[in-house]
Amino acid sequence: MKSRKVLALAAAAALSFGVFPHFANAVSDRDIQEKRDAINNIRSKQSAVQEKINDANQEIQKLQSKQKELSEEIKKLDLAVEETSGKIRNLSADIQQTEQDIETLKREIAEVQARIEKRNEILKERVRSLQESGGVISYLEVLLGAQSFSDFIDRMSAVTTIFEADKQIIREQQADKALKEKKEKELTDKLASLQSNLKELEQLKQKLSEQMKQKNQLMAHLKQEEQEHHDKKMALAEEQELLRKQEAAMKYQLQQLMKKKRAEEEAKRKAAARHTYSSGNESAPSENENTPSGSENSSGASSSRDTSNVPPVTSGAFMRPANGPITSGFGYRFGGSDFHPGIDIGKTAAVVPVVAAADGYVFRSYYSSSYGNVIFITHVINGQVYTTVYGHLEARLVGEGQTVRKGQVIGYMGNTGRSTGPHLHFELHRGAWNPAKSNAVNPLNYIN
Repeated sequence: MKSRKVLALAAAAALSFGVFPHFANAVSDRDIQEKRDAINNIRSKQSAVQEKINDANQEIQKLQSKQKELSEEIKKLDLAVEETSGKIRNLSADIQQTEQDIETLKREIAEVQARIEKRNEILKERVRSLQESGGVISYLEVLLGAQSFSDFIDRMSAVTTIFEADKQIIREQQADKALKEKKEKELTDKLASLQSNLKELEQLKQKLSEQMKQKNQLMAHLKQEEQEHHDKKMALAEEQELLRKQEAAMKYQLQQLMKKKRAEEEAKRKAAARHTYSSGNESAPSENENTPSGSENSSGASSSRDTSNVPPVTSGAFMRPANGPITSGFGYRFGGSDFHPGIDIGKTAAVVPVVAAADGYVFRSYYSSSYGNVIFITHVINGQVYTTVYGHLEARLVGEGQTVRKGQVIGYMGNTGRSTGPHLHFELHRGAWNPAKSNAVNPLNYIN
C-alpha cells in the first residue's frame, strides 16, 4: 500500500510536467522578482527625473529673480535717460536763446561799430585840423586874441569845452570798443560752454542707450533661457508621466504573473490529487475545477482591424508593425551627429495600418510634442520585459490600460509631431523605456 502511494505521487509529479505541458512555461519566483526589480528601476528613474524637474524649477526661479533685478535697473536707466533728455532739451532751448542773443548783440555791435567809425571820422577831422593849425598853438592864438578879460574867459571856456569834448569822444570810443570785445567774448564763451555741455549730454545719452540695449539683450537672453528651462521642464514632466504609466503597467503585469502562478500551483495541486485518487481507484475531481484563472484578458482585441494593407502575422517574438520601406535605420546618422533609437517605415499608400508587434499591454497612448500621436506597449516574452514605441501616428485606435494581441491594428501611419514626412517611427527597447533610450535595440534583429 505504501509503495502504491509513492508510485502515485511520482506519477502525479511526472504528469504535472508531462501530461500538462502549460506548466513548462510556468511562472517562477525569478520571473516575479525580475518584474519587481523592473518596477524599482522605473521608480529610481522617476526619482531622477523629479530631481531634474526640481533643478529646472530652481533655475527658472533664479532666472526670474535676475529678470526682476534687471527690470529695476532698467527702470533706473529709463529715469536717468528721461532726466538727461530733459537737460538736453533745456540746454537746447538755452542755446537757441543764446543764438538769438548773439544776433541781437551783432546788431548792437554793428551800432557800436557805426558810432566808433563816426567818432573815428570826427577824430580824424580834428587831427587834420590840428595839423593844419599847428596843434596847441592855435588854442593860444584863440586865447590871446581875446578883446577883454570877459572875452578871454569865454574863449577859455570854449577851448576847455572843445578839449573835453575831444577827450569824451576818445573815452566813449574806447568804452565802446571794450564793450564790444567783452560782449563778443562773453557770448562766444557761453555758446562754446553750452555746446560742450550739449555734446557731453548727448554722449551720456548714447552711453545710457547702449546700456539699455545691453540690458535688453541680457533680458532677452534670460527670457530665452527661462523658456528653454520651461520646455525642458515640460519634457521632463512628460517623461515622468510616461514612467509613471510604465510603472503602473509593470505592476499590472506583476499582479497577472502572481495570479497566474497561484493558478498554476492550484492546478498542480489538483492534478497531483486527481492522479493520486486515480491510482487509489478513487474518483477524480471534475475537469472544470482545473480551469486556469490567470490568463490575461485582451480588452484591446475588439479594436477594429483594417484587413487591407496589414502586414501578415509572422512567427517569432515580434512581427513587422507596418508595411512599407525602411527609410531610416537604427543607430547614428547624419555623419554621426544624431542617434536614431529606432527605424522609420515610409508611407507608400493613402492608408497604412499600424499593428502591435507582439502581445502586450498599452501603458501610454497620447499626443507627444516630439512623437506626435504615439503608443507605448510593454511586453513580457520568456520572462524578459520589452517596450515598443509607435510614433507620428495619424490616429490611435487603442487607449491606455488595454491589452493587445500580436498583429492587432492599433493605429494608422501619419505625420504628427516633429516629423518631416509621413512615416512610422518604431522603437524596440529590451527592458523599460527611459529618456536616455539606453535600452533601445535594432528592431530588425528581433522582427521575424
